[in-house]
Amino acid sequence: MESIDRTPGPAEARDALASIEHAQRAVRDTPWPTWIYPVNAVLVGAMASTFLLAEHGTLALLAVASTVVGLNVAAGYRMGAPWTVPTSRTFLAAVAASFLCVLAAMVVADLTERAWPVVVLAIAATVIYLVGGVVHRRSTGRPR
Repeated sequence: MESIDRTPGPAEARDALASIEHAQRAVRDTPWPTWIYPVNAVLVGAMASTFLLAEHGTLALLAVASTVVGLNVAAGYRMGAPWTVPTSRTFLAAVAASFLCVLAAMVVADLTERAWPVVVLAIAATVIYLVGGVVHRRSTGRPR
């Protein structure tokens, strides 16, 4: 379909793009509910702990991962932004590091029969996520 509106000038186009970027950033920096940080942290630790299960570990991992996704999408819908990713790089790095702990727990569980390294990695995943949650909470400007 052909547009019959006038073509915006370079300054108008720049301003329109800047306002879109500002709106996207405002949505991405929307504060999350306070309860979601500790819940996610515990669930990430539970994901790492599933590798201690002798039977049905994969099923437990999928159940916990599905719970994480479901809770976050439900909370996102309540906030009006279910699929947005926060802009806080520190928070995103903490999330990535906590999931690296989950992957490390999987590798360690396959390489050794000892449980304590997996438990340590599960605790590390939980603590790292909680630290990232504190950083994200403070970066959104919500009260401490």
